[in-house]
Amino acid sequence: MKKVLGIFICAMAIFTMVGCSGSNDGKKDEVATAEISVKDIMDSIKGQVVQDIKDAGFDEGQSDETILQSYMETNLVNAKTDDPMTQMFLERTDLDTELLAEGLMFGAMFNTNSDEIIVLKAKNEKDTESLKAFLQKELDAQIQTWERYLPDQYEKVKNNVLKTKGNYVLYATYENVDAIEKIFDEKIK
Repeated sequence: MKKVLGIFICAMAIFTMVGCSGSNDGKKDEVATAEISVKDIMDSIKGQVVQDIKDAGFDEGQSDETILQSYMETNLVNAKTDDPMTQMFLERTDLDTELLAEGLMFGAMFNTNSDEIIVLKAKNEKDTESLKAFLQKELDAQIQTWERYLPDQYEKVKNNVLKTKGNYVLYATYENVDAIEKIFDEKIK
């Protein structure tokens, strides 16, 4: 009887371990995060920008592409140094593009709008704080620019979101910044 009980207990222990081995202890989330591209995140953010513009009634039946014509997107990994705006950004922040696996900057082309959204993916998670520090320089520069220029735009800059999550860094100056942060958080689980 003791032998049967011992075999039963061993069998239950084995079944329990096998059953638990199907659990990935969060590894599925890690894999999912690794597969999220900065482009996917930015596309969702641009969709939110389009929706916000439509909700404000400024679309006049225009296509999404037409609505976004006053914005530009820059790939920071393969940044064109002949673009003066990108060059100024890189000089102002001293951004080390060698730390980037991916990086996109999306912002208003005209100097009457402070909208600027940057999503970076570090090659190594240990570099996210360094990337965040580079973007803090951008925020400091934007505060200096907008506090003396346009008060309504300065309010957006003051409400900027600058955060890291895993290998990713978000910098967002935008009217509906909570929606941008929510997209970032939902995409990177």
